[in-house]
Amino acid sequence: MKQHLVACLTLIASLTLGTLHLSAQEVYPCYHPCRAEDGLWGYVDNEGEWAIPPVYTCLLYETNGGMYPVSNGGKWGFVGMSGEPLTEIAYDAAVCEIDYTKGNYPAYFAALRRKGKWAFINVQGIFVTDFVYDEILILGGKYVIRQKDKAGKMRTGYLDKNGHEVWNK
Repeated sequence: MKQHLVACLTLIASLTLGTLHLSAQEVYPCYHPCRAEDGLWGYVDNEGEWAIPPVYTCLLYETNGGMYPVSNGGKWGFVGMSGEPLTEIAYDAAVCEIDYTKGNYPAYFAALRRKGKWAFINVQGIFVTDFVYDEILILGGKYVIRQKDKAGKMRTGYLDKNGHEVWNK
């Protein structure tokens, strides 16, 4: 247990020291992935206390909207800052973006994949699109979408901050 806690605290210190100069204000708490002695994962706060209990078999980092991607049994979903479920843990993949600068750009969406198709959710966990996209990319506050048309040709566009599709001509 001590070995895992020391590793987590070391990770926290390096991440915290590496981002302090970037922003004077955080818009949400910054939690860090940590593995418990039993092998399950959760998130700890900057003091090393469990903010989200270690009940997951796998997890990723958070979005800058305070959403935390978690997995159990090979299925993915999102929980919020206090560990409350934002989605079911029932999807094939979860994608979100980390804003290392804590406020450089706001998070609007994250994505989930089911049966080979992607959909977007907002930071409250509410679906803003259906599972219709063949490929997605979340980078730099942008939400790129790609979808095959009826002829099988891939078209590319993006989601605006309201979740509306904007397709390239």
